[in-house]
Amino acid sequence: MLTVADLLCGCGGFSYGFDYAGFEIVYGLDNWDVACESFRQNFPKAEVVCQDALTLSADDIPSTDIIIGGPPCQQFSVANLKKSMDSSLIEWFLKVVMEKEPEYWIMENVPLAKKVVLEIAKKLEIEIPKMVIYRMHEYGVPQIRKRLFCGRFPEPIKHPINVVFPTVLATEWKGSAGKRQMKRLSWAFNRKSLLPEAKLVQTFPLDFYLAGTLREQYIQIGNAVPPLMAYRLAEAIIDAEQNGVCTLFLE
Repeated sequence: MLTVADLLCGCGGFSYGFDYAGFEIVYGLDNWDVACESFRQNFPKAEVVCQDALTLSADDIPSTDIIIGGPPCQQFSVANLKKSMDSSLIEWFLKVVMEKEPEYWIMENVPLAKKVVLEIAKKLEIEIPKMVIYRMHEYGVPQIRKRLFCGRFPEPIKHPINVVFPTVLATEWKGSAGKRQMKRLSWAFNRKSLLPEAKLVQTFPLDFYLAGTLREQYIQIGNAVPPLMAYRLAEAIIDAEQNGVCTLFLE
């Protein structure tokens, strides 16, 4: 069984997809105690460290077959009107990958972070074999959303669907349905969306445990990598391991 470390893990959406595919989640790291508690409850066998990643070195991270993670991406999103971008966590993640040298690694972020990732990779002289912007609905996730995935991993197989919702945002709990909130679920539903609805659109099971207040639960779901997309990526790794083929390409 291949082992997985989830860095900057949040509540564990990325890990859930890999867990469902049969991988062993052995480590989760985040600095938000609420998200750490969610991760701990959903992956009780994993070591969970609730600490600022920048205070840790690669030596503090266990060696695993796969490293996954999603550095906080709000500052790179179109909603960041001030355009203030702190790329320190992206750089930290890439440094950990350089030193740990896992067989596979995947870092997720928003598409606007692509330029920043390439600049950091050039600075660190690290090769990123693959950098792709995927449309979530092409892989079975029922939403109109694009996400950047980069690292060393096989190409996932598409499972496109036609029925899609707007983006699930971490601020969905506010429930605004105004014209300026076209990407919110609340606009699609013409009312404040319910947490179970947000879970389903993000492809979380309804019984996925979330710690914290209702607001904090919305934030955890909105920030997460959709588990179904994570599963597609995990499934591709299984196929590569079984067939000895890993389709990688340079951007």
